[in-house]
Amino acid sequence: MATRIPMIIGGRMKTCLALVALVAACTLAGCAGPKVTKAPVFFPLPPDEPRVQYLTGINDSTDVNEKKKQTSFSLLVTGRETEVIRKLAKSYGVRAANGKIYVSESGAGGVVIIDPVKGTFDSPTGLADPRGRLQTPVNVVLDKEGYLYVADTSRREIVVYNPAGEYARSFGKNLGKDAKIVDLAVSPDGDLYALDMGNGLIRVLDRVSGEEKRSMGKTDTPNQSLRLPGDIALDSAGFIYVTNIGNSKLMKYDRDGNFLSSIGGIGDYYGNLVRPKGVAIDDAGRIFVADAGFNVVQIFDDQGRLLMFFGQPGLDDGSLNMPAGIAVTKENLQLYQKFASPGFKLEELIFVINQFGQEYKIPRISVYGLGRMEGKEQTPVDSKQGSSEKK
Repeated sequence: MATRIPMIIGGRMKTCLALVALVAACTLAGCAGPKVTKAPVFFPLPPDEPRVQYLTGINDSTDVNEKKKQTSFSLLVTGRETEVIRKLAKSYGVRAANGKIYVSESGAGGVVIIDPVKGTFDSPTGLADPRGRLQTPVNVVLDKEGYLYVADTSRREIVVYNPAGEYARSFGKNLGKDAKIVDLAVSPDGDLYALDMGNGLIRVLDRVSGEEKRSMGKTDTPNQSLRLPGDIALDSAGFIYVTNIGNSKLMKYDRDGNFLSSIGGIGDYYGNLVRPKGVAIDDAGRIFVADAGFNVVQIFDDQGRLLMFFGQPGLDDGSLNMPAGIAVTKENLQLYQKFASPGFKLEELIFVINQFGQEYKIPRISVYGLGRMEGKEQTPVDSKQGSSEKK
C-alpha cells in the first residue's frame, strides 16, 4: 500500500496540471462560447411606444469595472493574486449624487459608494471608527457640502460622515424611545428632514446639531396624517412626498406641513398602491414610486395621474422583486448608453433596489433608462396598459 500512495498522488497532480494547461490554453486562444444576445426589454410592452428600457444590473464590483473577473486558476497560471470582488449585500436605500451611487446595505451594516466612472466600490472610512459603525442602515442622503447622513434603525440614530468619509457626528437619540428614523431628505434651505416611522412624523432637524426645529405630518384628519411612513422625497419646489404604508398612499405636503393631496390607495389595479416604499422626483416633476406589493415602479405626473409602470414580474429580464429604494438621475448617461438598444436615446437613469435580488436571479440594483426612440416626436410618458391592466 505504501508504494501505491505516491502513484495516486502523482496521477492527480498530472490531471490537475493538464486541466490548468487546458484552461490557460483556452484563455489565450479565446475559446469561450459565443455570446448570447438577448432581446431588449422595453416598457410599456409592445405595441406601445417604448419609454423605459431595462439596461443592466449591479450585483458586485465587476459590474462597474471593465476588468475581467479572475478564476481560481488565475494565480496558478499567471502567478498574480486574484482580484478582490466586492459584492452587494441585501440593501434597501439608494441615492444618486455627484456622479456616484450610494447604497445602504441594511443586511450587512454598511454603505457602498459606487463610482461608475472610476469603476470602484468604496465605503466611508468612518465605518472603521467605533463611533461610525452601522448596524441597520436603511437610507442615506447627502447635503450640498458633501456630508453623508445615514438613518440607522438599530442604532436609532442618524450617523454623519464628512466629505472625506470620516465619522463626523451622530444624533437622534434625543427624539424619544419610540422614534424610528427610516429616511432622510435635505430641504432647499438646508434643513434635514427625518422621517419618523415610529411616531408618524416628519421631523425637521438642524443638520449640524441635530436639534429639532419642528415636526409635521399629524393632523386632526386621519386620512391626511402619516401612519407607518416609509420613504421621503422633495421636489425642486420644496414640496414633500411621503410613501405611507398605513393607508397605501403617497402623501404630499407643503414645506409647512400642510396636507395637499395623495396618490393611490388599496386596490388591485395599477394606479393604486399596495406596499409603497421608495419615492423619487425627477426634474420634470414626474413621481416614481417603488411598490413592493405590485413589484413594479409606477410613474405619476405632478397631478397624481398614472403615466406608466415598469418591472412587472415574469419577464426574462427587467422584473423587480420587492423593490425598495429608487433614485433618478441624469448623471453618467453616456456610460449607460452602450446598454441601450440602437436608436433608443437615454434621457435619465433609474436605479431600483431589489430587496430579494440574487436569490431569484434578479440584480441587487436594476438599472433602467427613461428615453425615446430617435426620430419619434417628443411625447409624454404614458401607457394605456398602465392605466387599465389588472394585477
